[in-house]
Amino acid sequence: MTSALSAPVRDNFRFLWIEASAQVAELRDALEQGSLDLARKVVDRSGYVDNLKMRVRDGCISAIMQTPKSSPDALMLRAVESIAIDLGRLTRLCRDCVAQYETLEHVQRRKRRRHAALLAYVEQGLQLIEQATDDADTSTAVKAIKVKSKIDEEYKQLIRACNADLTKRKDPTVVIASIFMAQRIEEMGTIIQDMGDAIISANMGQQLTADRYRSLSATVKRLRGNRKAGDITIEPLAQTRSGSAISGVADVGADDDSYIAVFKDGKRRKLKEERQKVDRWNAIYPGLAPKILSFHKKQDQAALLIEHLPGLTFEKILLQEDPALLDEALKELKKTLRAVWRKTHAKKPVTAQYMTQLTKRMEAVCDIHAEFKDDGCTIAGHSVLSFDTLIKACAAREAKLKNPYTVHIHGDFNFDNIIYDAQTSSIRFIDLHRSTDMDFLQDVSVFMVSGYRLQALDAERRRRVHYVIADFYEFARRFALKAGDDTFQLRLALGLARSFATSTRFILDQTLARSMMARARFLLERVAASDPDKPQDFTAPIKDLFIDL
Repeated sequence: MTSALSAPVRDNFRFLWIEASAQVAELRDALEQGSLDLARKVVDRSGYVDNLKMRVRDGCISAIMQTPKSSPDALMLRAVESIAIDLGRLTRLCRDCVAQYETLEHVQRRKRRRHAALLAYVEQGLQLIEQATDDADTSTAVKAIKVKSKIDEEYKQLIRACNADLTKRKDPTVVIASIFMAQRIEEMGTIIQDMGDAIISANMGQQLTADRYRSLSATVKRLRGNRKAGDITIEPLAQTRSGSAISGVADVGADDDSYIAVFKDGKRRKLKEERQKVDRWNAIYPGLAPKILSFHKKQDQAALLIEHLPGLTFEKILLQEDPALLDEALKELKKTLRAVWRKTHAKKPVTAQYMTQLTKRMEAVCDIHAEFKDDGCTIAGHSVLSFDTLIKACAAREAKLKNPYTVHIHGDFNFDNIIYDAQTSSIRFIDLHRSTDMDFLQDVSVFMVSGYRLQALDAERRRRVHYVIADFYEFARRFALKAGDDTFQLRLALGLARSFATSTRFILDQTLARSMMARARFLLERVAASDPDKPQDFTAPIKDLFIDL
């Protein structure tokens, strides 16, 4: 890793490493020997560490500015910069320990040696990190991180002993100092973990913790050819709002975008749920969802290795590809949905509770757009209802609606969750964790608003978006007509209002966000003013909503 550094930066980094390691070793010796004078030498050299750290940081930043952003050298330089900062943190903790040691100088040697034993593990971790840094060795970095678990275990035992001492001593000062010192050393273990994660991230090409690396190693074992983690490279693709990280997995040296699988890790409950949803889709409509290649779980975390689907997202086709391909993809999408809806059609009354969904998300919306939190007003004697009041009025109206049937829906039917493979003329779905049996208008409304969110386009692309939305609306309307669905229009208005409003929490463009919220209000006002006894007479103002496309 250090080969990416210039000679002066490499030398300063080496001196910084030696000095930080020496301070940990001297602190350990001081505790074992009972020498406060030896411990104080650590404090005297604080300026030297700070100077070395700043030289390394400045050198790394200067080199990063001259290096392509995603190149291996840039990643290594960032890792070295991060490790330099961590070494500075480590020496600061050593100085904190010295401050506590002044209280512990006269306690029994065996009790001081508990802290010395903790520091011995820190030294072991540092040696492994140094080796992993010099050799760019991921497996050694993982070994170093495992040292933290040993530190944690020793720390717990030391704290238990301190708690027992507290019940025996009249003056708790010494015990409290002992606890504070133990906490500082335990923090050193966290620093070793951070340094190990930095090395792993640099070697693997993206931000990656040891836990994620181990999950990746466990999942790729089942890939064809029995690849090892070192034989593959990963590239970040996305970060979900729930915290899951999504990466493309490819053979080392493969062409760009030549992924063999998609690696996704996050909370065990969410990924387990996603695996179950994918299995359900493959049972309903084989081939529509990607295959789960492997599933790895550990405590509350899990990882999925998912089949990489060939083709383009519907969004990319709409924005960048030939109109003929867009027509082809849209035709196949409607054909696929029609087949799914017919196959999963069940005469089971259900309500999507669009207004309940909207209410739950309004706090998050207002966190981004505080101006949307209004209490209503009166203009020239005319009362304008607050948005919350409108939601409540429409929720009362929605409660009386019962869609007489359900279908199996995607649940997050945005343009970028739909893949079309022109080679096989097939539609595939991804990101299926919200799939369920529900009112099909949940997917229809999300799809239509997904198009509107692409508003900042040239005239030709706006025309294409409008064409897709209008065509898809007609497709859904005809399906509802054949199903005898006489409240289609009213439910669609509620679904669109929900999607327009809730989507603004992901949009920082104030003009677009205000436009979407205005459409949500317009729809809610139309629903609230409609005849509650004749829901079948309501007509959703589709042209008015999407006319500026």
